[in-house]
Amino acid sequence: MMKKIAACAALAAMTVQPVLAEPAACISSADMRAAAHLMMPILITGVSTKCGPSLPADSYLATKAPDLAKRYEALPGDDSVATRLVKRFDDKGELDGMTPDELRVFLKVGLAKEMGKDLTPETCRKVDKVLAILDPMPAENTVALLEFVVRQMEAGDAKKAKRAGRPFEPKICPAS
Repeated sequence: MMKKIAACAALAAMTVQPVLAEPAACISSADMRAAAHLMMPILITGVSTKCGPSLPADSYLATKAPDLAKRYEALPGDDSVATRLVKRFDDKGELDGMTPDELRVFLKVGLAKEMGKDLTPETCRKVDKVLAILDPMPAENTVALLEFVVRQMEAGDAKKAKRAGRPFEPKICPAS
């Protein structure tokens, strides 16, 4: 499930063409982290809400999720970077003029809908355990770990494409 959460979080930063008909460009580490700063509180709150009924009252998500989400909300972030990345989804211009707060609501609804498809009670227990393990880490380190996981997933996709003889265009810029 962490792979699905990481993929969902990275999805906003990786999967679509830029809005202004710019050539496709890779996502920088700074931009990817800005997107994670924006989405982590949304993901944590969404998972907590969806999983709540299937977890014990003393589970990590039931007792600590609000505090964890607040830790990510407190991270310094550049709303203009996060806004630009979210709008990369919007090749029709439907999100033009939305404020960062409005984009957060849009993301919250979209991510909640996507999360609901895959969250089973078993998956919820796994997510609960992983978040409890990661809890002692500072939010900045968890965001860096998320970036690492997404890079590893993309490297795996590149290897699969190469074995299949298909071209592969990286979505994430090489690490500097």
